[in-house]
Amino acid sequence: MISESMDLMNRIPGAFFVFDRKTYKFVFVSDGLLNLFGLSEKAFLERYFNSFEMFIYKEDRKNVKELIEGQFGFDDFCSASFRVKSIMEETERFMEFEGRLVVENDGSENVYGVLFDMTEMVVSQQEINRVNEELYRKTIENKVKTADSNKPAARDAVSGLLNKDAVNESITEFISGSTENELHAFVMIDCDDFTKFSLDHGDAVDEFIKYFGSVLKRAYRDSDIKGRIGGDEFLVLMKNTTKEATEFRSMQLNETVRKPYLKGGEELKISCSIGVSYFPEDGKDYVTLYKKAEEALEKAKSLGKDRFVEYGN
Repeated sequence: MISESMDLMNRIPGAFFVFDRKTYKFVFVSDGLLNLFGLSEKAFLERYFNSFEMFIYKEDRKNVKELIEGQFGFDDFCSASFRVKSIMEETERFMEFEGRLVVENDGSENVYGVLFDMTEMVVSQQEINRVNEELYRKTIENKVKTADSNKPAARDAVSGLLNKDAVNESITEFISGSTENELHAFVMIDCDDFTKFSLDHGDAVDEFIKYFGSVLKRAYRDSDIKGRIGGDEFLVLMKNTTKEATEFRSMQLNETVRKPYLKGGEELKISCSIGVSYFPEDGKDYVTLYKKAEEALEKAKSLGKDRFVEYGN
């Protein structure tokens, strides 16, 4: 009976095959399947170790096998989607599989399957999705740019960062749309001994603030929210980050600012203190995160300045 079925499948155009349900070893592969991959039967079986399981792309293998066995738990029909690595093209091909469990006369169980090559359709859909995502991204960017252009006071004129109101609004809005599975770092930065610097070098204050704003722009990602909230006080919200990344950025910032600042050939030594609180661990709103970051900042100053402190540490 099984040989007659195989002979019939070889006569019908299409990618047919049979594998042993227990071992997943191929019992039969049709000419249609071999032609699909441009391989002889010997080369095909060697390439995939004579195994339907090894035929499936390694990252899909476990899930597909569990899916097939799960369906056979209540029916004799199964279907699945998976990728195959083509030896001819060395690229992924996307397959739809349908199979039926058959109990042979000798009691053995075989799965009779057929493959449909969905690669062209999947790749086309992926390209459509990519184009749509790109269009959506550009639309959002244009809306943001338009919104920014309608808010002339959103930028601090000296540092080039968001001003106090704008950074407050931006952080509040972002946090309100966040979930507790996300982690954001609320980073408060204060230039050490800025009052003395202002008295000694009053004519260089604006130039220094502009310099410090450029340092922050380089130190943090474009996607992070950065603003100036006072004379020498700055605020950054690191979006979707980790504590390790936050600590690294803080140490980097301390090291960068610690390098002598040049004014008219004169080297001026400056430093900054940093206080950090985390959403949602330390707070879930702007006010709470601000207070705790401020508390951490004060601790950094009391410990000798020129360092960063995380709230609670």
